[in-house]
Amino acid sequence: MTVNGRPLPGGPVIASMDATKAVNFHRKDALVVSTSSALREWSQVSERRDLDVDLSDCMDRAPAVGLGLALAQPQGKVLVLDCDSTLRTNLGGLATIGESSPENLVHFVFDDVSSISTSGIPIRQVDNLDLVQMAKSSGYAKTYEFDKLEELLIGLEEVMRQAGPVFVRVKVFRDGIQLPFPERSMAEGWAEVREKLTPVENGPE
Repeated sequence: MTVNGRPLPGGPVIASMDATKAVNFHRKDALVVSTSSALREWSQVSERRDLDVDLSDCMDRAPAVGLGLALAQPQGKVLVLDCDSTLRTNLGGLATIGESSPENLVHFVFDDVSSISTSGIPIRQVDNLDLVQMAKSSGYAKTYEFDKLEELLIGLEEVMRQAGPVFVRVKVFRDGIQLPFPERSMAEGWAEVREKLTPVENGPE
């Protein structure tokens, strides 16, 4: 398999948009925090934008934002759609999540073998960084790895049932077409989600 004429590393791998659609299929009423390339794709497929928190800035803070929402909204699921490139810049977030132990948090990391975030240039020695093992040692309750679409579609049913925090590494590739960030600003998105989560007070009888 090649992307823009460049061969991808061998082994099974999932098209990132297919992986994103699989998460959307299983999300139900979960809050979703997405960033970087994951945000570009998620905004194209999400059917509940009123429950989506977009991080088009401060991209390495997706795990921290997801953790805050999970602790503030313990009655519902919170999904973080992260990328390997953004997670690598703030690996300490794994330890913070593990120590806080939010049972309703699922942390997805789309590990892009096509290296689109770095213009197709692989980062030297990055394959030696075992994100799943780091999540385990940081205190995540469960960890999963998927590199086949059928297994992801089936496995997500179990993932969403687990008490967290749960870490899910999905091995993906992107075709090199850079999707746009959503037109909705971060502030507009936050306002929409806040309105959705704020209980409506009863008026005078």
